[in-house]
Amino acid sequence: MLLIDTGFDPARIARNETLFHTANGYLGVRACLEEGVPPHVPTIRSTLINAFYDEKPIAYAEKMKGFPETQQGIVNVVDCQSIRLSLGEERFTPFEGTLHAFTRILDMEAGTAQREMEWESPAGNRIRIVITRMVSFEVRELFVIRYQVESLNYQGPICFASFLDGNVTNSADPDDPRVASETMRHLIIDEAWGDEESSWIACHTTLSGLSMATRVSHHAEGFSSAFLAGDGATETVFTREIEPGQTTVLVKYCVYTDERRHKNPLVDGKAILREVLARPLEGLFEAQRAYLANYWKNARVVIDGDDKLQRSLDFSVFSLLQSVGKDAVSNISAKGLSGEGYEGHYFWDTEIYSFPFFLLTNLAIAKNLLRYRYFILDAARRHARLLGHTKGALYPWRTIAGPECSGYFPSGSAQYHINGDIAHAFLQYYRATNDLDLMAQMGAEVLVETARLWMDAGHFLDGVFHINGVTGPDEYTCLVNNNCYTNLIAQENLRGAVEIMELLDAEGKAEPVVKKLGFQAEELIAFRHAADVMYIPYDEKRGIHAQDDSFLQKEVMDFLSLPPSEFPLLQHFHPLYLYRHQVCKQADTVLAHYLFGEDIREEVMCRSFDYYEPLTTHDSSLSTCIFSIMAARLGNMNKAMTYFKMSAMLDLEDTQGNTKDGIHTANMGGAYLCVVAGFAGLRILKSGLLLRPRLPREWKGYHFQFFYCGRKIRCEITENQCSLLLLEGVPLTIRVFEQEYWLEETLEIPLDKTVG
Repeated sequence: MLLIDTGFDPARIARNETLFHTANGYLGVRACLEEGVPPHVPTIRSTLINAFYDEKPIAYAEKMKGFPETQQGIVNVVDCQSIRLSLGEERFTPFEGTLHAFTRILDMEAGTAQREMEWESPAGNRIRIVITRMVSFEVRELFVIRYQVESLNYQGPICFASFLDGNVTNSADPDDPRVASETMRHLIIDEAWGDEESSWIACHTTLSGLSMATRVSHHAEGFSSAFLAGDGATETVFTREIEPGQTTVLVKYCVYTDERRHKNPLVDGKAILREVLARPLEGLFEAQRAYLANYWKNARVVIDGDDKLQRSLDFSVFSLLQSVGKDAVSNISAKGLSGEGYEGHYFWDTEIYSFPFFLLTNLAIAKNLLRYRYFILDAARRHARLLGHTKGALYPWRTIAGPECSGYFPSGSAQYHINGDIAHAFLQYYRATNDLDLMAQMGAEVLVETARLWMDAGHFLDGVFHINGVTGPDEYTCLVNNNCYTNLIAQENLRGAVEIMELLDAEGKAEPVVKKLGFQAEELIAFRHAADVMYIPYDEKRGIHAQDDSFLQKEVMDFLSLPPSEFPLLQHFHPLYLYRHQVCKQADTVLAHYLFGEDIREEVMCRSFDYYEPLTTHDSSLSTCIFSIMAARLGNMNKAMTYFKMSAMLDLEDTQGNTKDGIHTANMGGAYLCVVAGFAGLRILKSGLLLRPRLPREWKGYHFQFFYCGRKIRCEITENQCSLLLLEGVPLTIRVFEQEYWLEETLEIPLDKTVG
């Protein structure tokens, strides 16, 4: 499983820094050139620690009640990537001399990124360079660079200058709302020094006051060395002689520790580094390979008949593992740990797009994603009070440690649906595991507090429950009454709170939750009643679900006549202009049909899909995957495949033009769902497991495996049949289309070609 890019093109450097980054969910290092680039070449040099943030004040021309006063943003931490190679007086750079070969390789089974080059200097000295990088999944704080140089015709002194630099800033683009608007330095250096064992930098952030440390040690046989320190940076210089045919190696071990996970980052980093140095480097590489072998065994979706899509799907699944936080203080940011786009914030993207992948393939990680939301529940309660609610919790639209980080409330805090998205994840977890203990520990509390918020935000009118003044997933339509998606997911949230509390009560596990929340039995009655009379907008004339009460009354925007340079629309049109038109940034009502389609008539979903499809720009990376899933659900496999390809190739082909800022992590989860929830039609319902398998005409077949209620199941779709194999666990009932089957060992179900 390799991602390969050949040839040296300065225009691809920033994009490839993203695609070939190395990360493990805690630490991420962009694939920047160790030797650096000239000033005119675009680059974003970043090293990121998940959930390590600084704060900055938000400036408002007209600040009103409840607006956030500060914003959290991920910090570009100490840079350890820089290594300068010199042959005598000539310094290696691909921008001078002649590159006879240049290849980048991301090995998704080894968990390494590699750069291979053959370079001839202006003076005619030729060398072969192989640089291998790894961010360890086993030792989360560890980043390793192995720098190998083979002399082809050069004889003389060779020098490595290895740097550790705390004088770093975050990147910015004032014209793009998807990244920070101003370049800032967030680190204050406390100490930059070294000894015979290692060099280090200890620092803290300017406003949040969080501390972190980086320690570096080298292994370089046959070299003499010298150490320099000053101005927030360190430099270690290694020198020796080399002859033609000889190969020399520098190994750089870098350990990152932060205050949010380590009691004393500088001291703890020293202990971790010592443990790492006591092991052979090959042992670390082997441990990485073993970790990934176990991961791929459960996570890989295999396509028979399309190598290009297979590679892109592998990249998506690997990127999800690199991105996901694996502790309670971190989550999955919009760009993972591949870049600073969206300032490292966590959105509802996690619960709807990425969480389902981990729920089906890695329950330990899925649990941690839920623990994070429980970890910030108190902050969600405070957020609700700031917005005027007297009870319940309102999760922020974008955050790191809990507070709302969006300064633009119409498309930020107004997205109340995030409460329902998080509740949906907890309910999906319960339906996939029957883990009532986790519901007792945290799930019930989250479900009740989010349900209470709906009761406070909504109101009854003529016996019907309405939720006004909110924004749905479509950020081109803000502050509306009765957004269809919001009302449907609120309905599920309310019913889910009732279901879980009643289950806990029946098992004698409800009392701690009731006592902690001051919960009253009357609340269950109110939750159930509001859900039962929830207003779901529907247009009788068109026979579709209206996106909200006013959407269908607006003028249709003719965005198809606009040139490509006018997209995404949010960068070229005032928000009010967009709000006055029928135009969708992304799937909204169509997304509601994906999540709640079992309760909606198929002909309504067909008409709604046909209506909203030409109104949707797909300016959000969260969109095409949903249209693919729903096209497959409705039997239009040509459209399903078209949208799947758009989703799967988004970053590898940089179709949105901003891959340089980081991968589109939620879209990676969406690409997985295109196959598993789209083509295979997998749904985890209260009533059990459902499949609607279909096969794209271009493929010979596909297969994947997943966990469900203590079982491990393999699903394979070929031209003529759906084969199900129970790999682990006890037999169960599975519904395939409308027919129930008993899966004891193996099932082979013929497929009607008309639905394939």
